[in-house]
Amino acid sequence: MSYNVTVNNGLGVPSIGGITVKVATYVRVSTVFEEQDSSVINQEEGLLDYIRKKDSWVLYESYSERQSSFKKREKFKRMIDDAMAKKFDVILVKSLSRFGRSAGELNTIVPKLVEKGIRFIALSESIDTDHYDWQSKIAMYSMVYHMSSQTTSDWIRLAERARAKRGEFTGSFTPYGYQKMDKKLVIADDNTSDIVQKIFDWYQEGVMGMQAIANRLNEEGIPTPAQTQIRKNGSQYWCQRSIKYLLTNPVYVGDLVAQKEQAAALGSTKRKKKNQEEQVIMENNHPPIISREQFRVVQDLIHRRGKTKSCGMPNLFTQVLYCADCGGGMQCVKRSYGKTHYMCGNYKLRGKNFCSRHSVYELGLVDLILGDIKKLMGDHVNNEALIREMRKEVEGEKRGTVKEIASLKKEIKKLDGRKQAAEDKWLDGDITKEEYHQMLGRISGQLSDSNQKLADLRKGQEDNKPALPDIAKLTSFEKLDRELLLMLVKRIEVRKDGNIKIQYNFKV
Repeated sequence: MSYNVTVNNGLGVPSIGGITVKVATYVRVSTVFEEQDSSVINQEEGLLDYIRKKDSWVLYESYSERQSSFKKREKFKRMIDDAMAKKFDVILVKSLSRFGRSAGELNTIVPKLVEKGIRFIALSESIDTDHYDWQSKIAMYSMVYHMSSQTTSDWIRLAERARAKRGEFTGSFTPYGYQKMDKKLVIADDNTSDIVQKIFDWYQEGVMGMQAIANRLNEEGIPTPAQTQIRKNGSQYWCQRSIKYLLTNPVYVGDLVAQKEQAAALGSTKRKKKNQEEQVIMENNHPPIISREQFRVVQDLIHRRGKTKSCGMPNLFTQVLYCADCGGGMQCVKRSYGKTHYMCGNYKLRGKNFCSRHSVYELGLVDLILGDIKKLMGDHVNNEALIREMRKEVEGEKRGTVKEIASLKKEIKKLDGRKQAAEDKWLDGDITKEEYHQMLGRISGQLSDSNQKLADLRKGQEDNKPALPDIAKLTSFEKLDRELLLMLVKRIEVRKDGNIKIQYNFKV
């Protein structure tokens, strides 16, 4: 492609006039630190000097940005779009490593440019797509850069392992109750170590379970580990998971355990756990908060109590019964004495600061539903019309579920992309390790929630809408079982004052 020169910016004006070649330069630095400004300037000046030496070349535009993630480079994307629109003739970069991160990226994009008639030049590697050897050079250098990244990653891992063997704490955030001094853990000079001791004492006494301990800490306004570590977007509430993590962490008896997991592969966001022999375990490395005897007793209690959990089978009103005030699901409470009843799940898990009991007896709900249906069936002689109506409602709900599942899949894919982008930034030095783990923790929490919602919806597709039973079963009503309940009832809400609203799978 060529152009007649009429107006230009004074850079690379052809000495003999006439034909010009429009050149786009691309400049990238992988960190946003202030000292990188000189790198941007140096790259741009070097590329402009190269253009000035060519009599027929003029600068079309300099695309410059600070991004490590290939997917987030907006200027890069705009430059490629402009190239595909034939707005210039040449893309000029200082180094191949500034243009793309992997062989896959380079071997996809550069050939597309060549097919479109765009010449690509990387000065440091002497790559020029007007020369016959450009493809072999790109393949070779991309492999070299990948190996360099792998070597850097391995050295970082080895350095952290060596530091851990010296007893230095290499984690992103110091454990709750500790602070770091001279690269090692010491007991924090606030009251967090006392909180740790209380948590172990409460659990050992057997009066409170993990969630009850979390509820008490929330009620007393005790800052969470995320808050004391000043994590961005950290949770402000204690929960069962945070209590269990604390109760099972050997750091509190003075042992340092490091190198517990690593990236599954270079550039991967997935983590894999290491075998115990690959981990670094330094016993009696720092001052303990909990005695080894108490820690052993607590681990034994956790193990024994874990065995008494239910098999996870749904109770009669699971995923049907909800609190009308907070929207949370109602949880079943079964005792060896008294009647089976349900209470607000948020109240049961987090206490009165979140909601109230909203207690309702299971037998009372069963009698209410059977009474409604028997009365309804007495008023509706046309049972077949009722069945058709129920089928229509069920199919409508299925369509809504399919749409919600598709939306969640899209959200999960987007969050996976964010995890990859966060790791790209860390590997390229765009963010610190601490910032990376902050982002990873936040994104992983959102992913966990979305995956759980997706799993619940899929389970609902399998369990909550069975085939309509035989008409004889529908009209007999001798017993309200799970199958019949899910066919008849869409949702039940219990208000604080005891009023109950039942939404059936058909019009009443």
